[in-house]
Amino acid sequence: MSVVPELLARHRERLSGFPAPLQQQFEAGLRALAPRLTPTQLEMWSQSGIELTALSLRSWEAAVEYFRAGAELPQTVDWEALETLARESVSMAAESAPLAMSFLRAAPAAARELGPTHLRQWADLGRRLYKGNWKSSSLAAQFYDQAGPLFEVVRLNQAARLVVFIDELSRHSYELASACLTTAPTVLGGLDEDDRVPFISFATELAQSSWADSRLYFERGVHLLQKVHGPARERYLTLAAQVARGHNRSAFQYFEETANAMGELEPDDHFRIIELAEQLAPHSAFAAMDFLVSVPTVLSRIRMDELDAWQDSGLRILQMSHDGGEAYFRLQSTRGEDVLDTLSARVELSKVGEIMRLYCKALTGRNLSLQSSAALTEKGIGWVDQDRASTEGTTIFLPESMERYHDKAENFAAMKVFATHQAGRIEFGSFEFSTDLEPATLQSRLPSLMASRESAAVTAIEAFFDLFPDRKMAADLFTVVEDGRVDASIRREYGGIRKALQRMQQDALATRSDIRKLPLRQAFVENLVRASLDGDDAVRFPKTHREEMEQGLGLLGAAFRQGSNVADSAEATFALYRIASMIPNTIESDDEDGDWEEVEAPDTGDKMSVDIGELGGEGADMQMGDVAEGEEYESPDDVDFRGDFKPELVQLLMKLREDAQGGEAGQQNPQQLTPEQLQELLEKSAEINLDAMMEGDIDQTTGMFLSNLMKEAGTPSGDKENKKGDPTGDASTGEDEDEAPLAPVVTIYYYDEWDFRAHDYKPRWCAVKEQKLEQGEENFYENTLKEHAGLVAQTRKQFELMKPELFRKIKRLPEGEDFDLDAAIDWMIERKAGGSPNEKIYWRRNKIERDVAVAFLVDMSASTDEEINKRDRRPDDDDYDDDPRKYLSWWVSKRRQELSSPPKRIIDLEKESTVLLMTALETIGDQYGIYGFSGYGRDNVEFFVIKDFDEHLDNAIKKRLDKVTPIRSTRMGPAIRHATHKLMLTDAKVKILVLLSDGRPQDHGYGRDRTEKEYAIHDTKQALNEAKREGITPFCLTVDRAGHDYLKTMCEDIGYEVVADIEALPSRLPTLYRRLTE
Repeated sequence: MSVVPELLARHRERLSGFPAPLQQQFEAGLRALAPRLTPTQLEMWSQSGIELTALSLRSWEAAVEYFRAGAELPQTVDWEALETLARESVSMAAESAPLAMSFLRAAPAAARELGPTHLRQWADLGRRLYKGNWKSSSLAAQFYDQAGPLFEVVRLNQAARLVVFIDELSRHSYELASACLTTAPTVLGGLDEDDRVPFISFATELAQSSWADSRLYFERGVHLLQKVHGPARERYLTLAAQVARGHNRSAFQYFEETANAMGELEPDDHFRIIELAEQLAPHSAFAAMDFLVSVPTVLSRIRMDELDAWQDSGLRILQMSHDGGEAYFRLQSTRGEDVLDTLSARVELSKVGEIMRLYCKALTGRNLSLQSSAALTEKGIGWVDQDRASTEGTTIFLPESMERYHDKAENFAAMKVFATHQAGRIEFGSFEFSTDLEPATLQSRLPSLMASRESAAVTAIEAFFDLFPDRKMAADLFTVVEDGRVDASIRREYGGIRKALQRMQQDALATRSDIRKLPLRQAFVENLVRASLDGDDAVRFPKTHREEMEQGLGLLGAAFRQGSNVADSAEATFALYRIASMIPNTIESDDEDGDWEEVEAPDTGDKMSVDIGELGGEGADMQMGDVAEGEEYESPDDVDFRGDFKPELVQLLMKLREDAQGGEAGQQNPQQLTPEQLQELLEKSAEINLDAMMEGDIDQTTGMFLSNLMKEAGTPSGDKENKKGDPTGDASTGEDEDEAPLAPVVTIYYYDEWDFRAHDYKPRWCAVKEQKLEQGEENFYENTLKEHAGLVAQTRKQFELMKPELFRKIKRLPEGEDFDLDAAIDWMIERKAGGSPNEKIYWRRNKIERDVAVAFLVDMSASTDEEINKRDRRPDDDDYDDDPRKYLSWWVSKRRQELSSPPKRIIDLEKESTVLLMTALETIGDQYGIYGFSGYGRDNVEFFVIKDFDEHLDNAIKKRLDKVTPIRSTRMGPAIRHATHKLMLTDAKVKILVLLSDGRPQDHGYGRDRTEKEYAIHDTKQALNEAKREGITPFCLTVDRAGHDYLKTMCEDIGYEVVADIEALPSRLPTLYRRLTE
C-alpha cells in the first residue's frame, strides 16, 4: 500500500492547478486498484490520467471520469482491459473531451454487461457515430451513456447493427437518430432474441430509402411484428428489407400492411405463405409484398392448398411482365380474378345474379329484381341478417356469396335452391292470404271464425295472427307449414331442382338440435320442421303424446298436397296451434328416454278436402284455450336455405304501396294507414326485432323504422338487372317529372379500368354514380333557340332532308322492276365496242327506314368554365388608344358592355350546341340520350342524365339543360363505358356515341401520379375500342386546339375532329351528326 502515498506525493504538484475533485478521484482510484495491480501497472495507469489533463482546456474533466472509472470498475477487469481503457480514453479525449467523458462514465456499466474483453469493440461503435461536429459528438456520447440499459437487453453484435442503423439515420437527421437511440433499449427489449438483428436490418434499409418513417417503425414495429408467427419473422423481415433496398419510399407502408395481413391468417400457414412470397421477390419485391397483403382476401375465396396454384399463375405473368404480375398480386387484374374464379369453389352473386334473375323470372312469370341480402338489411325495414335469403314480394334477396361446398357446381346448385325457394314463395302465393281465399285440401274454418271477431288489423295475415295468444309460436307454425308447402310444390313442379333441394334438406336435417333435449312443445314444432324437410324418419316423440304428433304430421301432409294454397297453410296452422297448446313445454325426464319412438304420419288417402276435426279439431267454433304449463316457448333453429319469411311485414308493405299509388283500381278515396296503426302492428308482430335492427333509444328506433317503412312503400323497387355495368341498389322514384326531388336518387354502377402497362383490366375499379341532373330554369333552352333562330331553321331544314322516304330507287341491280336506262345504254355501248358489259342494268324501289340511336356525352369538367374571349383575346382586340385621359371612360364603357352581355364559356357553347342538336333530332325522330360527366377519383365518377333514351323532350328536360355546369375532373373511360352500356340497351340497328370535350382525360389517381398522362389516354382508348367491338360507332369532338397531340393516340382509327374555332361548335355539331348517320 506504500506505493499509493508515493504516487499521490509525486503527482500532487501537477494536479494542484485543477479543481479538488480531480485529486480526490485520483486518490480513490489509486486505492481501489492498488490491490490488483503491480506498482509499475499502477504507475502507468496514473500516468495516462495525468496525460489526459494536458490534452485540452476541458480534458481535466475527462481525467476526473478516468480516475472515477478506475474506482468503480468491477473486480473482473484485469490490467489488459485497464490498459485498453486508458489508451482509448486518451485517444478519444484528443478528439473530443465530452465524448471521452461519456465513454469513461459508462465504462463500468459496459464492463459489467459486456465483460472487460469487449470494451474496445464498444468504444469503436461509439466512435463510428462521431463525425467531428458537435451533433455527432452528442449522438456518440448518448450511445455511451446508454450502455447500461442497452446492454441489459442486447448483445454486442446486435448493438453493432444498431449503430449501423443510427449512423445511416444520422446522415438525414440527428434529431431522429437521437430519438430512435433513446427508445432502442425498450424497443429491442420487446423483441425475441432471434428477431432483433433482422428487425434492425430492416430499419437500416428503411433509413436509406424512407428515413422519415424510422420513428414510426420504432414506435409500431414491435407490435406489428408480433402479428407474424415467431419462426417466420426473420424471413419476413428479410423480405421486407428487400423491398426497402429498392429505395422504395413506401417500404414502411408495405411493412405495416403485410404485418396486418399476416395477423389475419392462421399462424401455422405463415411460413408457407412467406415462402411463396420469397419465390416472387427475385422478380419483384413489390409483387412479393403485394402477394402478402392480398393473401387474406384470396384465402377468403380459395383454400390454403389452392394458394400455390394461384401464386404460380401470377409468377408466370410476373416473369413476362412486371407491371402485369404486380397488378395480378394487387388484385387489380382481370386475369387474376379469372384464376381466382376458376380455383374458387365460391359462387359470387355479382357473377351469377343475372342468371338467377332470369331463372326466377322464368319460374314466376314476373319481372322480378334480384339483389344481395345486404341491400335489404340496409333499408332498416325489419330484415336484419345480410346472410339470409328473403323476399319482400317484388325483389328476391340472396347472400352475396355461397361457399358451402368444395365444388363450384355444388355451390351454384345451393344458390339456385336459395333462389328457387324465394321464387316459390311468390309463385305459390305465400303472401296472398286473405279471408276470401278458400283452402283446397283442408276444410275451411277460418273465414267464419275471423268474420265473427272484431279486428282493427291492417292486413289479413295480421288479423289471422291476432287469433293466437302466442304470436311467436303461431308465426313459427305458419312458417313451417308454408315453407314445407312451397318446397313440396317445387319438388312436384320442377324436377331439375329436386336433387339439389333434397341435398339441402338432408344437410339441414344433419345440423338440427338434439330433439330429446328440447321441451316437449318445442320438440313438437321441431318434429314438424323435420317432417317438412322430408325427414319423416327423423321424427321422434314420447309415447304419451304419440297421438298429438300423428295428428300434427297428418295436418302437415294434407297442407302439402297438390293444389294446396296459403289458406291451407293457415288452416293447418290454426289446428297445429291447438295441438301444440295442449302439450306441456317441459323437458321429458331422463327416466323416460326409452319412451321416445319414431312417429309416422297417418294416411289421409286421396281426399281432396281433409276435415280438420279428424286431425285435431273439435268443431267449427274452435276457440283458443289456455296454453299448457311449462317453460317459455322458444323458436326452433332456422332452416338456412329457406331464409327469412315475414308474411306480416310483406303484406303491410304491399298495403302501403297500394295506398301510395291511390288504392286498388277503381277504388275511390282509399283509406290511408295511420302511424298509430303501424305502431300497433310493430309492437305486437313477432317478425320485427327492433333491438337487432338499430341501437339507441327505443322510441327513436321505432320512429326510424316507421319512417324507413313509409319511405320504402313510397318508392317501389324497379326492375334492375344485376350484371356487369348494372347497379347494386334500387334507384326508382315515384315523383312527377315536373317536380324536382329533395335529393337526387343515385344508382351506382361498377366498371373495369384498363391498365396498359399490365395489359389487363382492373376489375370493378370505378364507381359510376348515375343520377338525373337537377332542374333549373326553362328560359335557357328558349333563349338559345331565339339567339340562334337562323341556325335553328337552317339545321332543321337540313335534317328534314334526312327523314326516311317511303321508297328509294336502287340502281344497277342484276334484277329488278325495270331497266335502268343509264345502265342499259352503258351495256349497249360496251357490247358494241366488243367488251364485257356489266349485267346490272335494272332498278327497284327499297323501303328505307332510319333506325338510329345516339348517345351524346358532354364534358362537365372544371376546365369548361374558361371564358371564350379570354382564350382568344389578342392585344390588338382592345380599342384603347393609350391616352391616359380617356382610360377611365374607356374602362367604364367596356365594363358596362361586359355586364350587359357576359362572356361565354366553353360549357355555354356545349349547352347551346346540345340544344340545337336536340331540336334537329326531334325533327327526324332518331333515338337519343344526352349525358354529362365529371367527378373526382375512381370511386366518384359522376354521370348526369340530361335526357335518357326512354324520355321524351319536355319541360323537365329543358330545365335540366340549364343546370349543366362545370364541376370537377374528367375520367373519360368509365363514362364512355356507361354510355356504351346505355346504348346497348337500345334496339336500334345503328348506334353512335359522340364524346364532346375540351381537353385530354385527367383525374385524381388516373395514372401513377399527377403528371402522368399516358394511363388516362390508354384507358379512354380502350373504352372507345370496347364500344366499337359492340357495334357502336364512337366519335370524339374536342375544342382543345392541342387535341391532335393526344387524339391520334387515343382514337387511332376511330373518328375525331378538333374544332379550332370554338364559336363554330353550335353550327358544326349538327353538320357532323348528319355526316355520321347518312
